[in-house]
Amino acid sequence: MKRGKRIRFLAYFLEILLFFILQQAPDLLPVIHYARPLLLIPTAVTIALFEPQVASTAFGLFCGLLIDAGTNGGVLGMHAIILTVICFVVSYLAHDLLQINALTAFLVCGIAAAITIILQWLLFYVSLGYADPAYALAEHYLPRFLYTIALGLPIYALNRTIALRI
Repeated sequence: MKRGKRIRFLAYFLEILLFFILQQAPDLLPVIHYARPLLLIPTAVTIALFEPQVASTAFGLFCGLLIDAGTNGGVLGMHAIILTVICFVVSYLAHDLLQINALTAFLVCGIAAAITIILQWLLFYVSLGYADPAYALAEHYLPRFLYTIALGLPIYALNRTIALRI
């Protein structure tokens, strides 16, 4: 592996750890309408826009495992599987079909966040039989989705800088 690629992957690794800490630590990011963002979803997806399939899959798996480790009462491996598949598909499409720009990054982050958060809602709320799932979706999961995709473009800009400069 070339020296530049090692440094770039180290930068991605440190970025993922920093965003995991920001995502998990209380009071480092403001809570908006009872929601905290899932920073590792746009991080993994925007890395997948710039890196080949194997590296994207590995970063998606790592980000998913970190989300799983930080989720209370969740199924270990659920986010890892979801992000691994999403990152592989995004990387494949980015290298063969998609033009990589801010709009594409925003759309891909939105789709990935929607898939992940809807599956969270279905598996952690609806399937367990809690009352009023529509309220939970509108008041807790939708704000989390909006907060997550709102931070997608700054994360894209950071990863674009890392990918093109290092």
